[in-house]
Amino acid sequence: MSDTKSIKFAYFFALTGGLFGLHHFYLGRTQHALLWLTTFGGFGIGIFYELLFKLKQYVREINNDNLIINQYEKKIRELKSPAFEIQRFFGQYIISVFYGFITYYAFPDTWLEKNSSSLFIAFCTAFAIAIGTQLAGTIGPRQCSFIWPLLGAIFGIPFLIVNRDTSPSFNIVAFLSSWIFEWKIEWNSEYFSKKSEKKKKIRFMKRCLIYGCGAIIFGIILTSAIYQNLQVDIHGNGERVKVKDILTDFFESQEFQRIYYQLSNVGRQLYGFYLRQGFKGIWNEIWKALNKERDKQAYEVKEKKSFDIQYLNYLGFESYT
Repeated sequence: MSDTKSIKFAYFFALTGGLFGLHHFYLGRTQHALLWLTTFGGFGIGIFYELLFKLKQYVREINNDNLIINQYEKKIRELKSPAFEIQRFFGQYIISVFYGFITYYAFPDTWLEKNSSSLFIAFCTAFAIAIGTQLAGTIGPRQCSFIWPLLGAIFGIPFLIVNRDTSPSFNIVAFLSSWIFEWKIEWNSEYFSKKSEKKKKIRFMKRCLIYGCGAIIFGIILTSAIYQNLQVDIHGNGERVKVKDILTDFFESQEFQRIYYQLSNVGRQLYGFYLRQGFKGIWNEIWKALNKERDKQAYEVKEKKSFDIQYLNYLGFESYT
């Protein structure tokens, strides 16, 4: 069975799900797919650039095109390590800043008041920045131990520990992480190695797991960042209130407590009925209720029709039936 990837399918997935990296997942570029998923297609610019200039090359690369392989082999022979690319460096810098930003603001702002929790937030932010650097920097036949971008980000932790009057410097930490990464970057000689059919199946399941777990983790962090910081003007007077404060007040209100008590009571009754009668008993009760409702509606229609006939007869329309 041929495993050759189609350029038509690649463009189809790029046009329909490019913002989520579906075309990269189809081409076996799981790392690139995860990167696009978490940056919404490279902030919209990356997917547009790929559609115009890069997608055909990616397809030829996954299909082990001899011309592409020869070009990479020539670079590996001529250069001891990958050359510095300003475009890639800028991309991994922006992505690492974004990862650090959403991670830092995903935590409650009250945690910044304590030294221990503030240090924990700073380390998590540095770790996220290092991940952004690693993901963006090792696309293609390039490799680097994760310890180096992480070490660069850790050097920048003092710029992330701030007080209420200052803001963290994500850009400095991202620059340090990206700079040390570029210093230690190497060629990945196994990038074009072929896999057996059994390994390909295992690799596909592993790719799905990585992509799915990455999506879940990113979704949790992004949702938390929005929840912790989103503000709305509910009165229209320019005074903005955090959404989390509104939700907290709602869940602590007596009205919510009353609704919660009623729903809990209904849930307990349904569960008790389920234990006694089972799912079949619940379905029978639902069916009886539906039949009663239909009978009620039919009776109301019949009564209305009878009233209309009597009224028309009263007006002299005896022939009405």
